[in-house]
Amino acid sequence: MAIDPIKKLTILSPMHSSKRLLRTVSALGIVDVTDAGEGLEETAPGMKIKGVSTEDIDDVLHKIDAILNLLKAYAPEEQGFFQGLTPVPQIIDKQELKEATDNYDLAARSRQANELDEVLRRSERAKGDIENRLTALLPLCDLSFAMEDFHRPRRIRLVFGHLPRKNLEHLSRPVSPWTGIAWELIEEGPDTCGTYPSGFTPAPGGKRAANQDNVRILIAVLADDVDEVKDGLSRLSFIETELPDFSGTISDRVRTLQEDLLQLSATIEETVTEVRALASDRRTLITLKAFWTAARNERLALTKTLGGRWVHLLTGYIRARDVERLQGAFAKEFPDSVIILDDPSEDENVPVSLSLPKVFRPLSLLVEMFGLPPYRGFDPTPYLHVNFYLFFGICFSDVGYGLMLIATSLYLIKRTKQYQGVADFGRILLGGGISTVIFGALLGSWFGDLYMEKYLGENNLLMRIQSFFVVLDPISKTIYALLFALLIGILNQFFGIALRMYGTIRKGDWKSAVFDGFFWYLTLPGLLILVSKLFVETPQTLYRTGLALFGAGALGLILTQGRDMKNPAGRILGGIVSLYGIVGSYGITAFIGDVLSYCRLLALGLTTSIVGTTFNMLGGLLRDIPYVGLFCFILVVVAGHLFNFVISLLGAFVHSMRLIFVEFFGRFYDAGARPFRPLGFDSPLCEMKKEARKNG
Repeated sequence: MAIDPIKKLTILSPMHSSKRLLRTVSALGIVDVTDAGEGLEETAPGMKIKGVSTEDIDDVLHKIDAILNLLKAYAPEEQGFFQGLTPVPQIIDKQELKEATDNYDLAARSRQANELDEVLRRSERAKGDIENRLTALLPLCDLSFAMEDFHRPRRIRLVFGHLPRKNLEHLSRPVSPWTGIAWELIEEGPDTCGTYPSGFTPAPGGKRAANQDNVRILIAVLADDVDEVKDGLSRLSFIETELPDFSGTISDRVRTLQEDLLQLSATIEETVTEVRALASDRRTLITLKAFWTAARNERLALTKTLGGRWVHLLTGYIRARDVERLQGAFAKEFPDSVIILDDPSEDENVPVSLSLPKVFRPLSLLVEMFGLPPYRGFDPTPYLHVNFYLFFGICFSDVGYGLMLIATSLYLIKRTKQYQGVADFGRILLGGGISTVIFGALLGSWFGDLYMEKYLGENNLLMRIQSFFVVLDPISKTIYALLFALLIGILNQFFGIALRMYGTIRKGDWKSAVFDGFFWYLTLPGLLILVSKLFVETPQTLYRTGLALFGAGALGLILTQGRDMKNPAGRILGGIVSLYGIVGSYGITAFIGDVLSYCRLLALGLTTSIVGTTFNMLGGLLRDIPYVGLFCFILVVVAGHLFNFVISLLGAFVHSMRLIFVEFFGRFYDAGARPFRPLGFDSPLCEMKKEARKNG
């Protein structure tokens, strides 16, 4: 129940067996391979880093990705609710892997997928081009004249567009430039192209631009005067529409384009059907991608090793519990190899692997989210269970919601038991659900106040159960609930300081345990006693005890918190500043701020209860409606509580994590170690069945 002991590993083997050896190491999946050149290249001048090429594997992976991307675009995988929440790997066995690597014709499938992809790309480009042309032409479908008649005249120019109706009178005035033009209103005719497509917005100047305020107009002008006339028209808010230059009417061209569009759509649909037929290969393709990704990593691992004329050298880390397994495998397959095991030095960046009992393992997800502990530190996971579930239960605190969460988490665990990460998340929710039921009963919330007689009748069973278990109603006794939340905050801060002392004592640093831990255990309780005198009457003996504790602790902190400074005056000044909280391991202001943060426990708990009560009240207002009142009541209450369940669950989880990560971990935990990642097959895409791995 701690950080796994790690051994530093060095393997010396004959050069001719280097590739086979690395395949064995990868198959075992227990060695985190490191770069041997970083520490041994200078001491072994005859050995060099082995260069490798991954072009052949990259080509295979490119083919696999091309097929998978095609399937993702045109035949996406249907996912259940929980699969949609988080990606889960495929679980396969060795037989399925062998079947995929030996019998799947990737080259043929790749050619087929490339051909289908090319047809789809070409067809969709053509379809997009036709749709753009239709977008421009559809608003002009009612124009009955042929386009060549519009563009044919040489000595005159025809201008088409729309003009505000109020400005028509200007065109009839006998002044320049209107004396040399002829114009005609183009009335809206029947739409010969059918209805406009969904979401279509015609360009200005089309049929839809003409309305009671605007008219469509066709103007004839001498070619030499066209620029002057257009300039005058622009001052009259005329908007010109450029008509296309082709033979025939617009409606004829639109019908031709629509026929082409139908043919392209049919081609795309047929091709997509062929793509969907490839969806049955998706599982095999993902298996192959995981296999070839592992093969690529295995080959790249060769670049971390050193090779000479006769000897090959591999370095890495291995968990102490896996050493016997490695030695057994090498004794059979590589009897002429030498395995050297050492303890890591103090300054090494040793990868970290956590081993926890099943009961503690789920909350290791939170630790991994924040960052792994250093190798020579300690795993905080076992110390999170009381405070995390305490925070979660108080924030969510409703018996009904807790029972819903328990049911949901049990279903999640059952559906995802093969996927450890997702199942462990379900177990976190299960523990949170149990805590929610407990605190919901103690704080008297059962789907808000659904137990009230105005909803379920006088002396109903739920009301009797509620009154039996309730200890504190945070709505009617908010001050007591607030003091309870602050007390939890104070105790959690002291717990964090205790863990800081524990961590330093583990390292043999007793001075830091006393200076950065014990002195705060004197200062902070003394401070609390002194502050309590401002609110309640404090016995004189207790007050003097608090003053003595605070004085002794503060003096110790002032004398020790600046101990890294060489100047004696600087040490004292550093100690005074650290007491406030600007520098040093902690601070009075940090303590006060962190404790006040635990007010969110009360706020979240009250919010959950009040929102639930509000939905009950809204449903109750509808209950007296004749005939449908009961139905409306049930609908509002069920929908409202489902909404409140989801929102409050998210809030309880996020804020509980925040109280852990910021107000608790900040007191003692230094994260940032790199995880132990053994070379092997398992990946986010695929995992071998555990039974198969053990038998292997």
